[in-house]
Formats: sequence, C-alpha cells, structure tokens
Amino acid sequence: MSSRILFLFSGAANRQRIMEEVGRGENADTALRGANHIAGAEFIDVEATVRSMVPAWFYRLLPWQARSIVLYPRMFAYDVVIAQDDLLLGYLVSLSARFLHKKTRWFCIVVNSSVLIRRHAAHPVRLLMLKTFWKSYARIICLSHEQLNDLARIGVPRERLVFVPFGIDADFYAAAEEVHEEDFILSVGRDLGRDYPTLLETAKRSNHTFVIVAARKNLSADTPLPPNVSVRYDLSLVEVRALYSRAKMVVIVSKDAVVPEGSDCSGQTVILDAMAAGRAVIATDRPWIRDYFTPGEELVVVAPHDPGALASAIDRLGSDVQERECLAAAGRTKVRQAYTTKAFAAALQSLVIPSFQ
Repeated sequence: MSSRILFLFSGAANRQRIMEEVGRGENADTALRGANHIAGAEFIDVEATVRSMVPAWFYRLLPWQARSIVLYPRMFAYDVVIAQDDLLLGYLVSLSARFLHKKTRWFCIVVNSSVLIRRHAAHPVRLLMLKTFWKSYARIICLSHEQLNDLARIGVPRERLVFVPFGIDADFYAAAEEVHEEDFILSVGRDLGRDYPTLLETAKRSNHTFVIVAARKNLSADTPLPPNVSVRYDLSLVEVRALYSRAKMVVIVSKDAVVPEGSDCSGQTVILDAMAAGRAVIATDRPWIRDYFTPGEELVVVAPHDPGALASAIDRLGSDVQERECLAAAGRTKVRQAYTTKAFAAALQSLVIPSFQ
C-alpha cells in the first residue's frame, strides 16, 4: 500500500488555482513544491481551509502562527506531512505520533532556518524553542548545506537532516513565445533579502537601463529612482517570463548572508528561473550558490554591498555577447538537468519510502 502524502501550504496563494493555471500553461508549478509530480499526493492551503472551518471572529483572534493548529486532528490521516512553515503544528503532530503511536511523520522544508538562528542567537529561550521544534521532525529538508550545518551546530541530529536541491518549473520559463535580447538589465525579487539600495547605487554609476520587478515591502513606491531605473509591481509570472525573454541579462542583488533578513537562499528561485529562461546572470555571492553552480561557468558572482564591483561586472558582461551566451547556455543546461520541480519531487518521494520500511 502506498503512503498517503500531504503537502501543507501556508500563505495567501491558492494552490488549486495555481494547479489549474499550470495545466493551462499560465503559471509555473514552482509554488507547488513538487506536489503535482507525486502520484496521489494531496495538499491543503492553511489559510483558506481554516477560514472555512471557524467563525470569522475566531479566525481574526488567532495569531497567524497558531491558525494551523485547527487542522491538528486531520494530520493523522496521513503517513507523511510535508510543510514549509507551521513549526508549532509540526511539533505537536510529531510529539503525538511518538507518544500515541501514530503513523504520521512530519517533513519540514526549511527556508529561513539559518536566518532564524542568527536572529535569535541572543535570545536563548526563543532559540531553544526553535531547536525543540526542529528536533522533533522526522526529516528536515535543507535547500543548502549552510542550512544543514547551522541546524546541526545547534544540536539538531544530523541523521534527520538532508540536503535536497531546490527545483523550479524550467519548462514554463523555456516556453516564452519570443526570445530576443533588448538593451535593459532586469532584476526580480520580492523577498526582504534583496539589496535594492546597492542596485540603485549601481544604476547611478551605469549607462544601462534597469527594470526592477519588486514588492512594495522591499522597494516602496516613493523610493527615489535614478532616471535609468523603472520599477514594476504585481506582475504575473507570465509577464515576468516575457521580461526574462527580452532582458540583456538578469542581476540579482542580495544582502550579505549574515544579515538576518529574507530567506536563507535569497535569490535562489529567481536565479534558477532566469537561467531556465536562457539569460546570463550576475548575482551577489551567497553560500548556497556553490551548492548549485560554479561561479564563472554558469553565472557571475560579486561581493555583497559593493556597487562599484557590480557596475564593473555589468559593464563587462554587457559588452561581451559571447560570454553572455556561454553563461546562459551553461546555466540553462544545469537547471534543466538538476534543478526542476520534477527532480525535487523525486527526491522528496525517495525520502518518504525508507521512513516506512
């Protein structure tokens, strides 16, 4: 009998709508975390499901961290729950499974574990609580070796930690209708790990035109912009894909990894997307990059918070068509071979099977 697998999603995104749009070629399946590539896997959107289960006044009273607790009884219908957030629910389910001899195993995909460890390093009670949660899970899926090493350093058993390279919907980004290079530099990113002040300072030193796709939370609409910079908000992935297909290159500027903001692997999804779309990439150096790529072969990396170095890298790559083409080809090949949602799903499924043998 096959294992019953549940993907638990937090946040406002409607996964059923995404699934339907993926079927029509109107969206990438990246946000589904491989659920659509595992036969029989089910998923629950926490926010929408909890809203349908409790009165509106009670929902508003619940702290967002605790809303998923309403789903606690439903978790034991599954052999494996794969979640990204919902740390408290994962702890309660794992604890109950151990003491009540339930079959359910909790698999946690960590996105900001290293950031949380740094942020709460001076708060031993908070760090102890996080460590207690993480230690209770059957598996912790790390998207970089830095995450794995940070979790092991604070005492999470190494045998529960596994590195699984992240995957994106490479087919979606390769399906752009028109691919032709125009004279602008594209930068994309909505998480708080982006370093847009450095990018804007770089633009002041450059003659290139820059288009930024951001969120108001990390680049407000009233931010003063150099005349060669424009900002776009609230674009669909189809619109972002169209920009990838026309950009001269993609530049992803992130804060230093020691800054406890954003995700641990800031820039990861966008870099993989841009490569799948066949664009050359310049990115701020982050520890996760060397888990996935060889700098100089598939992308160019620059030191964080250094607009001079970034401007020089943009000017050099912008004037070298051959290097852009070589980087783009190598990056596209690497992503399509190793970093897709299908590959991510296969890796998750291979972890599920041994846990019940």
